[in-house]
Amino acid sequence: MSPEVTLKQQQDCLKIPEYKEMPKLASRFKSPKERQPPNYRFSVLAPRLFHSNLSLVHYSVFFQMCRAHHIGYDIREREGSIFTLIDSYKRDLIGMTVVEADLVTAMKTFHRNLSVVHQEISSANLPGKNNFNTLIMEVDKIMNSLSIEEPLEEVVGEEKTEL
Repeated sequence: MSPEVTLKQQQDCLKIPEYKEMPKLASRFKSPKERQPPNYRFSVLAPRLFHSNLSLVHYSVFFQMCRAHHIGYDIREREGSIFTLIDSYKRDLIGMTVVEADLVTAMKTFHRNLSVVHQEISSANLPGKNNFNTLIMEVDKIMNSLSIEEPLEEVVGEEKTEL
């Protein structure tokens, strides 16, 4: 970690430094407030994703597949998905981290990425051993618990009419 980044384990909070505008990369048509990403991020981490069919796919093909499905990390926005290659000999373990500006988006992106990778690697003839299915079910449970809180915010904006 860089010296500007602080991790508070008691509060489960990772503080990153304020966004510094890069004049060459910044759009001149947006105001600085629109360009500036928030200082706090939400991340979802899966340090050990196991799939026996991962060893059949070369890393270059894996990352091309991710690129084709728009799975990646945006450096300017500081959001997206990051993969860690754990075992270069067996190649059946990877790690995935998703960093987003809000928790719901982070969970949805994590679920989508997990589903896409699982569908691309698995086949009907060779399903393989994996922990993707159990993790997808756990993420679904968490997403259902998060979606219970969301409609309260949506109802506030709606106008109620009584007969």
